[in-house]
Amino acid sequence: MIAALKAFFTTNALLVAGWCIAVLSALGILLAARRAGRNAERVDALEKQSENVSKSHEVQDKNRRTLADGDAAERLRDDWSRD
Repeated sequence: MIAALKAFFTTNALLVAGWCIAVLSALGILLAARRAGRNAERVDALEKQSENVSKSHEVQDKNRRTLADGDAAERLRDDWSRD
C-alpha cells in the first residue's frame, strides 16, 4: 500500500501540488471575502455612530442657544440634585 502511494506521488507530484495550491488559493479568496464583509459592517456601524453623535451635538448646541447664561448651571444642578 505504501509502495503504491509512493509511486503515485512520485509520478504525479506536480499534479498533486497544483491541486493543493488551487485549493489553498480558493480558501484564501473565501477568507478575504469574509474579512471584507466584516470590515464593511464595521464601516457601516461607525458611519451610523458618527451620524448619531452629530445629531446629538446638534441637539446640545440647540439647547445651549435657547438657554440663558445662568439657566444651564441651574439645569445641571437640578439634574444632579438628589431628592
